[in-house]
Amino acid sequence: MIKKALITEEFHQSLTDGLENLGYSCDQLWEVTSDSIQEHIADYEILVVNSKININKQLIDHAKCLKCIIRVGSGLEIIDQSYCSEKGIQIISTPEGNANAVAEHVLGFILSAYNNLNKAQTEMLEGIWSRESNRGEELSGKTIAIIGCGNNGSRLAKLMNGFDTEVLVYDRIDVGTSLAQTSAKQVGMGEIYFKADLVSIHLPLNSDTHHFINNSFLKNFNKSIDLVNTSRGAICVLEDVWTGLEQGTIKRAMLDVYDNEPFKMDERVKSLLKTNKLFVTPHIAGWTYESKKKMAEQAIIKLNQLDFC
Repeated sequence: MIKKALITEEFHQSLTDGLENLGYSCDQLWEVTSDSIQEHIADYEILVVNSKININKQLIDHAKCLKCIIRVGSGLEIIDQSYCSEKGIQIISTPEGNANAVAEHVLGFILSAYNNLNKAQTEMLEGIWSRESNRGEELSGKTIAIIGCGNNGSRLAKLMNGFDTEVLVYDRIDVGTSLAQTSAKQVGMGEIYFKADLVSIHLPLNSDTHHFINNSFLKNFNKSIDLVNTSRGAICVLEDVWTGLEQGTIKRAMLDVYDNEPFKMDERVKSLLKTNKLFVTPHIAGWTYESKKKMAEQAIIKLNQLDFC
């Protein structure tokens, strides 16, 4: 019987090559949705997804031959993990592959916002030469708080080593090993509330973290903070972020992810963008040429380690 793999998005060619080297016949159906894929899934042993397919109980029941789901990237909230376990379906994800890209995106956000790079370029295009209104702010001396210290958070902590900042990390588990090559310190949320100048969110989305960033959370801080979210959109209550920017509990917000994507900006959001307090990108943190290749390679390495391959 021919072993078959279904690829639902355009990934790096090394993923397809790796699957074929393992004896799989690969079909690429990039336009499928969570509903339409059910018509095609029955004969496949491997399903390769990014984030657009919701792998729920109904879909799994259609996948009669499925042995493994490869989630290229991080975040398993789109997969019914308990039902997969019940059905003996193994799950692979590749969070290591884009950790550096995400961390660099966060750093890019911060440096751009602190130095008015977007605003200054826009003004230059309009023929405006304004130095004083674009006077920047240095990272040196700031306290950076990283909430969630998995692959992305720990990589950001390492990148911050060269910026003469105090880096505080919060995580529910001991992450001392992950921080071994950094100057970061794991602390409780109380210290973060008291000292943080900037907070970067690197949490998985689950029942505990859904709407974690809200008015109540923001009111705990000792001063106005800069907020960065490159994890999952539903971790932030966006209305509370907009209110925080308007009322001053948030100094600047830098967002790459949103609770509804693609994100549609209303007039309130467009007004906030004009204030140079809000910075947005279209879910591209981690979206580099290098990470595309690394995630594909990680998927094949992990697939090779499974018993059925």
